Amino acid sequence: MRAVYLFKRDLRARDNRGLAYASKRHKEIVPLFIFDKDIIRDLKVDKKRLVYLYKALALLSSQIKVYCMQGSTEEVLKEVFKTAKPTHLYTTTSYSWSGRERNKVIKSICQAHGVEYVEVFENFLVRPESIPQKKVYTPFYTEWIKRVDLTEEDPQDFKVPDLPLPTLKDLNIDFDSPEPFHPEDCFERLRSFPFERYEELRNYPAIDGSSRLSPCIRFGVLSLRSIFKTAQGRSEQFIKELAWREFWYHIAYNFPQTKDLEFQEKRRNIRWENRQEYIQAFFEARTGYPIVDAGIRQLKEEKWLHNRMRMIVGSFLTKVLLVDWRIGEEFFKEHLLDYDEVVNIGNWQWTASVGADPKPFRLFNPILQAQRYDPQCEYIKRYIPELSDIPCEKLHDPIRYALPYHKPIVNYYQRISIAKELYRALS
Repeated sequence: MRAVYLFKRDLRARDNRGLAYASKRHKEIVPLFIFDKDIIRDLKVDKKRLVYLYKALALLSSQIKVYCMQGSTEEVLKEVFKTAKPTHLYTTTSYSWSGRERNKVIKSICQAHGVEYVEVFENFLVRPESIPQKKVYTPFYTEWIKRVDLTEEDPQDFKVPDLPLPTLKDLNIDFDSPEPFHPEDCFERLRSFPFERYEELRNYPAIDGSSRLSPCIRFGVLSLRSIFKTAQGRSEQFIKELAWREFWYHIAYNFPQTKDLEFQEKRRNIRWENRQEYIQAFFEARTGYPIVDAGIRQLKEEKWLHNRMRMIVGSFLTKVLLVDWRIGEEFFKEHLLDYDEVVNIGNWQWTASVGADPKPFRLFNPILQAQRYDPQCEYIKRYIPELSDIPCEKLHDPIRYALPYHKPIVNYYQRISIAKELYRALS
């Protein structure tokens, strides 16, 4: 019997439970990846992000032969089924909203062509549905850490049939791009990252103190089990960050309406101002607050953003400019290399104080945040080099000091009083 293995977010051969499961049942497997035109269009995938995906597939293809095809999932699978004549199709279980819908489509196509459809659990350390429903992170983590399964499974030997289907080298994709992230670096990054200092350094965006493994996780270049084992006993805080990702999937599984709707019912009627001039200034990194603008520049240039900066810019957009969190979520969706709809939506709702794990009204004062986490203005000056000669004290506080730069579009202190009143009215 011949099977198709459809890779999605698990672009590795080693410690891949889906591929391992298929290889135990079939001696002949057709590894397949689909550059789905609908997904690429929806995510507004640009060259830098496409290059990373291409290189991740090139890395995978150096280990096993992978057929790579462009088109809609339905069009590609019909062609593959006609050519390969498989009895089974294996792929990983999806828990994201769009992933679940795509798997439904894949399953229906399989059924229409007499191909048995099999889903295999992968890409998580704990099944989101296995934990009793939680609304707050800490009790979720208590249950999650007890259920972590670190059993690695490598595929058995199998044959890839020679078929008249394209491989990666047959696709006309230009992958010569100077992006800062390379999937082939994931293994060395995991090996050399000083997890013991993670909690000490992780909040300072000018320092290489965060793991920068999120793209490796997003595309499955590394297994979560290998990451957990490497960090285990060295950084409990990092382990907790892995759990945060799965917490948002637990929320999405139990509260699917939160894709478009605030988790907190009492805050589903916030009167967002959504002033176009504010939104545009934010998108173009000309808010007049150097720490915020530096974050936007990093995001647009590198397709990645330091986690502390994600919170600072997110809070600024929602709490200071009073712009709907959904607009910020779409902006990140357009730019983040490590974009994950479930995690991104969860984090934006959290930052906007409308999501799960409710706390007192969270504020990230851009002036105080800059003073504390970029004390020497290294981060600001890296991404806004035209301000390199300005004293750091002035860059931290653009309200107090007039800078040879964009004038602040709002006064933080005046705006935040409006936001507090707006949220208080819904409490």
